[in-house]
Amino acid sequence: MIAAKQPGLPDITVQPRGALYLGGKTAEIYWLGRSHTDGDIVVLFPQHRVLAAGDMYTNEKDTPELIDYAGGGSAKEWPATVDNLLKLDFDTIVPGHGTVAKKADLTKYRADVQRLWDLAVQMVKGGKSRADIEKTMRMEFNWADLHVMQSLDGLMKEAR
Repeated sequence: MIAAKQPGLPDITVQPRGALYLGGKTAEIYWLGRSHTDGDIVVLFPQHRVLAAGDMYTNEKDTPELIDYAGGGSAKEWPATVDNLLKLDFDTIVPGHGTVAKKADLTKYRADVQRLWDLAVQMVKGGKSRADIEKTMRMEFNWADLHVMQSLDGLMKEAR
């Protein structure tokens, strides 16, 4: 039976950790904090040393993935959430978008997330216009129209 067709609310919750045991294998499920949204979870497959990170980590030109403020995302909290992710024991990470990567790639991504936040705070507190901040986010982080529409106003509000 497909879970989406079952009546009632979900009967599995994860905060901050849960686990599933399937076919002699373990899948550890973690909620580590706010990032892309406030509901992002990651799944660690310890026997394989592989982590599925969803949109908390993307490995492509749009670094980081858009900040979904409507979904509870937070650019301010994202670096600390990635710090929590880096504490897990894995070698390979499967991103929400992009190619499979190594743990070292996540360390670089964490620096990019921090740089985005620091730059946003600097610009907002420095009195830069929305247009100036948008231009910088497009140039520095390859933000596309979707990023601007869904993230820019929330980012500016959070950075105040």
